Amino acid sequence: MIVDLLIGLPDQRPGGLLLSVLATVVAGGLAVLAGMLYATACVTAPRLTLAVQGGLAVLRGVPLLLLVFALTQLTTLPLLASGIAALFLYSLSHVGEALRSYLAAYPPTLREQARLLGFSRPREWATLRVPWTVRRSLDALGTHWISLLKDTGALVVIGIGELTTVARLLSERTDTRGWLLILLLAAGLYLLVVVAMTRAISFVTVRFARQGL
Repeated sequence: MIVDLLIGLPDQRPGGLLLSVLATVVAGGLAVLAGMLYATACVTAPRLTLAVQGGLAVLRGVPLLLLVFALTQLTTLPLLASGIAALFLYSLSHVGEALRSYLAAYPPTLREQARLLGFSRPREWATLRVPWTVRRSLDALGTHWISLLKDTGALVVIGIGELTTVARLLSERTDTRGWLLILLLAAGLYLLVVVAMTRAISFVTVRFARQGL
């Protein structure tokens, strides 16, 4: 039963917690990369990107489940691809804005110091601005990633359809205590992943702080 919770039912693997984590990593990672490009474009050409900023602002107000259903119904993408695409767009709308706000707040004094040191603009962005922005936004990104993991777990179509099926089968075969046990076990597994993610984010934050970024 634990194996089914971790990796999905035999005919639906990968699934369960594994699929939720994989979907979070893929969608969240792509969103950070695209979000940094979005933030750079917005800071470099704020007026030209107003339409994109407005679009993401609207997207942030769309419930994730509705976004998944819309992509599933309006596109020909497979179900899993639709789910990950929805998670990516949903994550980008939040991550991109967080990165944009921090990148825009980059201290002018650091920019002047980079010029005095003879840094070219690309080198300044790569070695100073981007690390500074990522360091300052880690808390916001970490909170979003944890929320994203919970959202993937709540999406039956890509995350815990197997857990729902297992719980239903168990409730039909055993008493209420056995059904509650499997739900508590599933919740415990997700909690462990959230705690591990929180610890990892704290570790990275401390490492950045020690490097003076």
